[in-house]
Formats: sequence, C-alpha cells, structure tokens
Amino acid sequence: MTRQRYAHLDGLRAIAALGVMVEHLFGDLLRQVPSAAGPMSAIARSGVEHLSLGRFGVALFFLISGFVVPFSIRGERPLRHFAMSRLFRLYPALWLALAVLATTAWLSGDAPPLAAVLANLTMAPPLFGQPWLSPIYWTLFVELVFYALVALLFAAGMLRQIGVLLGLSLGLIAATVLPVQLRVHGIVELPVQYLGLHLSFLFLGLLLRLWLVERRPGAPLSALILGLAQLAAVCAVSSFSLARGDNFVMEGLQPVLSAYLVAAAVFLAALRLERPRSPLLARIGLISYAMYLFHGPVNAAIYRALPLTGGLDDLATMLLCIGLTLALSWLVYRLVERPMILLGRRIAVRREAPSVAVPPNHEADSRALTTVLGAAIASVMLGWLALLGYAAWKIADLL
Repeated sequence: MTRQRYAHLDGLRAIAALGVMVEHLFGDLLRQVPSAAGPMSAIARSGVEHLSLGRFGVALFFLISGFVVPFSIRGERPLRHFAMSRLFRLYPALWLALAVLATTAWLSGDAPPLAAVLANLTMAPPLFGQPWLSPIYWTLFVELVFYALVALLFAAGMLRQIGVLLGLSLGLIAATVLPVQLRVHGIVELPVQYLGLHLSFLFLGLLLRLWLVERRPGAPLSALILGLAQLAAVCAVSSFSLARGDNFVMEGLQPVLSAYLVAAAVFLAALRLERPRSPLLARIGLISYAMYLFHGPVNAAIYRALPLTGGLDDLATMLLCIGLTLALSWLVYRLVERPMILLGRRIAVRREAPSVAVPPNHEADSRALTTVLGAAIASVMLGWLALLGYAAWKIADLL
C-alpha cells in the first residue's frame, strides 16, 4: 500500500474514533441527567435513538483492522515479527491507561481488585472471568482473538483462501446466533456471547482487501454473502439482547443496524474514492488508539468541574473534552506509542538480519532495546502468572 493510502486509512480511523467519542459524550449526558429537557439532551437522545455512533466507530475500526493488519505478517520470521509488532503497538499505551484508571479509582476510595488489574494487563480479562477496568476497552479482546486466528491461518497457509475465510466467518456468526435462538425457543440454555459476530466484521475487512486490492476470484461473492449473513444475525439477536440488557443492542435494532450499514457504506466509498485526503484527519488517525484509551478518564475528570446539565453549555464542555483528549493523546503517541513502535521495529530488523554490520553506538542501542523488550515480555508473563497464582490461591482457600 502507498503512503497516500495509509494516510487515507488514518483518516478513516479518525472518523471512527471521533464517532466513538461523541457517542460516549451523548451517553454520559443521558445517564447523568436522564430527565433533562434541554437542547443538548434532545440532540443526544435523538442521536442514540437513530444511529449508534459508537457502534459505527467500532465497526469501522474492525473493517480497517481486517483490511490492514493480517498483511503486516512479513519478514524472515513473519509470525515473530507480527507478535512483536502487536505487543509494542498495543500493550505499552494500554498499561499506561490502566495505571491511570487504577490510580484514579484508588484515590476515589474504590480501588479495583488485584485480580481484575492483573487480568486487564493481559488484555484478556474475559478469559479469567474479570471485568475491564473500563467497559470501553471490550474491543481490545476482540482484536486480540482476531490476531491469534490470523496467525493460525497464516501458519496453516490459509490466510488468502476465500472459502476457508468465508466458512470460518459464517461459523463465528453461527456461534453467536445459534445459542440465542436455542434459548429463545426454549430448547437448551447455552452460554451466549457476541465475540463471534464481532470477529466476523474483522474478517469482512480481510475479504474486502482480497477483493478490492488483490482481486482474488470469489472474494466479491464471499464478501456479499458474509455481509448479508451479518445483517441477518444482528436482526436475529437484537430482541434477545434488548430484553436481556447485555448491551449488544441498547436502544433498539434501528440504531445498531444503521450503524453497521453506514460503517460499511463509508468504508467502501472511502476505498473507491480514496478519501478522505485530509492531513488533519490523518494526524488524528495516528493518535486514534490513545484517543480510544484515554477519552473516558479525560471526560470523567472534566465532568467533576463541569457537570453536564442538558443545556447549551454542554456543547462547550463536550468540545473541551474532545480538545483535551486530542492533546493528551498526541502526548501519549509521541512519548509512548511511537517510541515503542519504533523500538519493536528496530529489534525485529536486528533479529532478522544479525549478519549486517552496524556502528558501535547502534549496537549499544540494540542492547538497551533488547533489555526493554525483555522487561516488556516479562511484565506480560508476570501478569499472567500472578493472575493464575491468585486464582489457584482462591480455589485452595475455598477447598
């Protein structure tokens, strides 16, 4: 992909991130002053009832990830390169955000349990039955599972096999829809999860890449079949989700279904027209991960001084939330994300080309970077081991 196309996709990330932020601002308003009748309350209520901007942003993020991420598996040791790039791209900023959340909760007298903190450090708290410190972060586990599936498909030589991708995607959708329908019809009480349905949108992005970029035979029909199956699945589970209150569908079928349709339309139009070409949106897209991680804490801090009321003054408060989030996210990107991404790349290149002569100062840098890498990997492993030890201790205590 060209630099122009990368900038173009960063612009889409900016649109997705801003959609998520606006949705959460509207949701905060409606939760804090549910009975307010001011103009901002009316706008927020109308927005969430007709189009879920949050789900639009998430769906757009998933499509972009599916379109781009699987094809970053490259190099002499592609899977190691892929794992290292994901590690340095995602974990450092997440750990910083978790530290902010845990510290804020501790200062407010509501410190999270140690097990929850340790589980969050792994980016997979659902595997341990623990909640996210911020419910906003639920999409990270979806992405993590997608990375694992992509690595397995690559290792098996199936990453570009259209039939395999379609079959897997339909199977993931069925893993969500069938338990719901069996419960609805009183046949059997199976556990219900929406992970499979979410994952299918990432695989839709992958199929669209194979169709629009690599021109693979069968990819257009497979993408169409998968898209129709996803729409049918959303319709099939909406009533159950709404009645159970599990937050997959919150306001009704229309805003969620509209969000998926608009996200797909925007994504396809952007690929076809190679838009947006805005340098500003491209820069915002670069910091979209930090925006995702830190907009919640920023909003909460601002609400302490400027609580939402439903009136026009809330517009200034919301713009302040967005502005401070952008500023903080840029700092996090410059001081944490970008250095860690470059660190991962340099270590990967160094390990893949050990025979290339490098200046002495670069050798010293490499040793320092290797030390940091070891510390990062050790931190992840320590989180997992500590959580497992804690679980074993609790089980032994119960026995």
